[in-house]
Amino acid sequence: MQLPAGLDIDIASTYGQLATDGAQFLAVAALLYALGRLIAVPVARWLLTRMETNKTVASALTSAVHLLSVVVAVVIGASVAGFQGALAGSTLLAAGITLAVGLAAQDVLGNFVAGAFIVTDPDLNVGDVIAWNGMQGTVVDIDLRVTRIRTLDNERIIVPNTALATSAVTNQTSTGPVGISYQFGIGYEDDIETVQVIIENAARDLDHVSEKPAPTARVTDLASTAIILTGRIWIPNKRRNRLASVKAAFIRQVKEDCHAEGIDLSDTSQHELAGEIGVHDSVKPTRERPE
Repeated sequence: MQLPAGLDIDIASTYGQLATDGAQFLAVAALLYALGRLIAVPVARWLLTRMETNKTVASALTSAVHLLSVVVAVVIGASVAGFQGALAGSTLLAAGITLAVGLAAQDVLGNFVAGAFIVTDPDLNVGDVIAWNGMQGTVVDIDLRVTRIRTLDNERIIVPNTALATSAVTNQTSTGPVGISYQFGIGYEDDIETVQVIIENAARDLDHVSEKPAPTARVTDLASTAIILTGRIWIPNKRRNRLASVKAAFIRQVKEDCHAEGIDLSDTSQHELAGEIGVHDSVKPTRERPE
């Protein structure tokens, strides 16, 4: 099917104009975004550092400047290319684009809202050690979309803000001493007070262990095969980086001291059995059927 000559020219002209406007939009938007990314964002970060702004707030404001650069680049680029008038002339097209963008960006917008709440929450800041959903790490950066966390294995995790905003988060950063606890199982025939003294003395002999609060050892459970004693010690907050090594030394020292006293800490379900085993024929004799 061959189109009329006039209509063919109009279509070619329309697509040519659209391509020209699109190229103009991309050029202007890319230039403005580059200026914002390379100039506005570093300047904002420098000013916030000079003003000694809170790290959490500074991170969020830097992200906001970055986002503002994107918005300004898109709006000015569309205006220069003439898209603004075209979109305003078609209410249906504008509504369709708005709906499509809203549906596609609902998760992103949710992260923005969650990020705003996280930034304004005084209980969660950059540098805090947190635990959530079975994971643990140090908050490195909080922006309006994601939170970056460094784990104990020196891995960086990028967590969507909605994941933190909708989960129970434990802030393990405090100014007071940090507690370490471990459960030891002893036999029912062992003397509880003796083991308590062993645990408390072993804790006092360790480096970095605080005297106040003092180490404790208390019965916390009566299991089917062992009595459970929970030993708890405390280390200064400034020695938090020694937490893993102190806990390992605590467990090792208690094990060695109990072994020296003949106390077995293994939680075993094996028991010595005594008696005899006999085999009996359980088959009943058959009775002959009378003829």
